[in-house]
Amino acid sequence: MNLQEKLKYEFQNQMDKFDDDKIGLAVSGGGDSVGMLVLASEWAKLNSKKIYVVTVNHHLRKEAIEEVVFTRKFAKKLGHSHSTLEWQRPSQVGNLQSQASLARKRLISNWAKKNKIKTVLLAHTIDDQVETILMRFSRGSGVDGLIGMKKLIEMNGILWFRPLLNITRNNLRKFLVLKKLNWVEDPTNEERKYLRVKSRNIISQLREIGINTDLIVNTSVRMENAKKVLNDVAVEAFNNFITLKKWGDIEVNKDIFNYCREDTFLRTLAGIIKGISGSIYRPRYKELINFVEDLNNKNFKARTLSGVLARAISQSKVVLRREPSHPLCVSNLKSKNFIWDGRWLVFLSKTLTKSEYIGPLGDIGYQQIKKKVGNKIYNECFLSTPTLFKKDKVICSPAFKFGNGLSCKLQYKKKQFINCFITH
Repeated sequence: MNLQEKLKYEFQNQMDKFDDDKIGLAVSGGGDSVGMLVLASEWAKLNSKKIYVVTVNHHLRKEAIEEVVFTRKFAKKLGHSHSTLEWQRPSQVGNLQSQASLARKRLISNWAKKNKIKTVLLAHTIDDQVETILMRFSRGSGVDGLIGMKKLIEMNGILWFRPLLNITRNNLRKFLVLKKLNWVEDPTNEERKYLRVKSRNIISQLREIGINTDLIVNTSVRMENAKKVLNDVAVEAFNNFITLKKWGDIEVNKDIFNYCREDTFLRTLAGIIKGISGSIYRPRYKELINFVEDLNNKNFKARTLSGVLARAISQSKVVLRREPSHPLCVSNLKSKNFIWDGRWLVFLSKTLTKSEYIGPLGDIGYQQIKKKVGNKIYNECFLSTPTLFKKDKVICSPAFKFGNGLSCKLQYKKKQFINCFITH
């Protein structure tokens, strides 16, 4: 079996699990994504599937527009539709690469939903997997980080699939050369200021001492097996020491810190924080350690981490809830039913006008309706719940059963909440 046949067989084998009539492809124009597009195009024709190609222009490099034009022409030459999505970088941004990656996922998710596409393919290869593991190792990642990228994940209501994780970058390019096809090279792949480029350049040196691609990938598989065991223990701890309340509050019995090992309570707290904040990332290890030290202090009253507020309710219990200032306001909605702040299922009974939006109630909103809701029980967690505003006036607050036009419920119960740290 020659190289072209091997790659086609591997791709077909990976795609056999999908029965979707149409598949989305995130294509940048680089060798990996162009190789994926060619393989997907041949697979689609053989299996009577339809593929949709999308490219995100981040406006971070002057060559970006040329890459978009190349990809659009290439996709159309193969007979596939192509869409370009634009991202305008914010004026103030922390980790630019991380922000761009999250923006890309968000833009593509919205595009996929609009086109009724359930699955989007990403062109990460086994080389990207090794680089990712080395990068995480350099940052001090534990068991979870050393697993690397998952082949299939669900994010923003879309399945993201990496069908090339068993294929090398070099073989993809050989495949394109054999077919006499071109691709574009990203100049940032040679900029040593990026950690990924440094990791890529160090791999050849690691081979000299016996640390090769297979060894690193096999280690990541063992880490994944270890993670499953650690997660099982964390689930048991969750069931014994954690209580999920009606409006999203999480009560933590501080005995968890005395009766469980460090990895167990850190894993459990990280999952809780992810679940409350709606984030796809867990807090960093050092931040979690400091968080636990504060919670365990006998004089602890309150503190925040990753948009989550922790507050003492007794000597033996703390409550974790969403910090009211963190949820974002949304107004330009494509649907009357949607997920807000990563954890609320929101249902609108009407289309919003230009002056209406959904946001957290907040203390200012509560002060508006305080007298109108009378003796209804107040809970601080209500301040972060979805609320319908017209300009700055509260129209509906489901938490207080005030007004009309909006209803909501948590998208998870205890079992689904546990999945926050089991499946990611």
